[in-house]
Amino acid sequence: MKQPDPARAREERSRGVSRRGALRAFGAIGAAGLAACSGGAGGASNSTSGGSSQTPESNAALGSLTLSAGTLSPTFASEVTSYGANFANVTSEITIVATADAAGASLAVNGAPAASGAGATVALVVGANVVTIVVTAADGVTTRTYTVVITRASSTCTIVPSETQGPYPLLTVLADPAIVRSDITAGKAGVPMTLVLSLVDVNSGCAPIAGAAVYIWHCDKDGAYSGYSSGQNGSHAGETFLRGVQVTNQAGQVQFTTIYPGWYTGRITHVHFQVYLQNNTGTTAQATSQIAFPQGITQEVYASSLYAARGQNTSVTSFATDNVFQDGVDFQLATVTGSVAAGFTAALTVGVAV
Repeated sequence: MKQPDPARAREERSRGVSRRGALRAFGAIGAAGLAACSGGAGGASNSTSGGSSQTPESNAALGSLTLSAGTLSPTFASEVTSYGANFANVTSEITIVATADAAGASLAVNGAPAASGAGATVALVVGANVVTIVVTAADGVTTRTYTVVITRASSTCTIVPSETQGPYPLLTVLADPAIVRSDITAGKAGVPMTLVLSLVDVNSGCAPIAGAAVYIWHCDKDGAYSGYSSGQNGSHAGETFLRGVQVTNQAGQVQFTTIYPGWYTGRITHVHFQVYLQNNTGTTAQATSQIAFPQGITQEVYASSLYAARGQNTSVTSFATDNVFQDGVDFQLATVTGSVAAGFTAALTVGVAV
């Protein structure tokens, strides 16, 4: 038998040690490489000091919204942002409890910070009270605004003054089902405005009037009405922008999404409306009137870039010189809140004899 060569055995043992060392080195390098790929120690990571970085929460919804008395109309749903409520004259204040849907969100009620789930007390004037709840998400950027129009009844309510329907009523649209809509902008540019009307029965203790159809119409930012063509009005035959019908809910309210009206020669800023009881637009309107707007708000709107082409109304500069409102606007002047940048909410309580 051939005897082992001691020199060759030593050489093979040496090569074995080298291979095992190389494998151990490769294993260390491989582990580090895998850690780098997986964002572990020594590799690229989304972590920041104190833990991994997370995109700030962008949930700006409310989880609940309740009143200390009465009920919201419609019933609260987080995706619905506009509500109404009615109270008797004896109710001089109401507490609103708003709860954010996300732990990191913050709240403001009528511009004042409010703790989520804690009550914010709001004093009520007679008529429409517009309450805004702004939810700001944890990211500090994303917001959502909820609006509650709370109507406090007067001890006695007054029939809204009757006014002319004017030269542009386009009553033929009342036979068109498509005119029943809450958003009446139809692509018209202007400062956004939400218009809320609350109907009350002067013959029944100012109780809300449910199920009545309300038709509104007004001119665009340049003073033109849809549906008519003339030298003063321009060519708008066949169009229906800034016209719409809504039916009052159980709180007696309707809401329209529109723009702040412009003006035309001879009239101050206004919105026309008619009320048809029992949602019967085929009969004579129970009430025909017009809504006036605070002059300070109107001047602010007309100074904005969207209304710059016409600017301020130089033809009629006060209610006293307007041929419709010269006898006063006590029961026709809308309560307006908001801003040019964020848009406005205009609210009016309308007394009707049922």
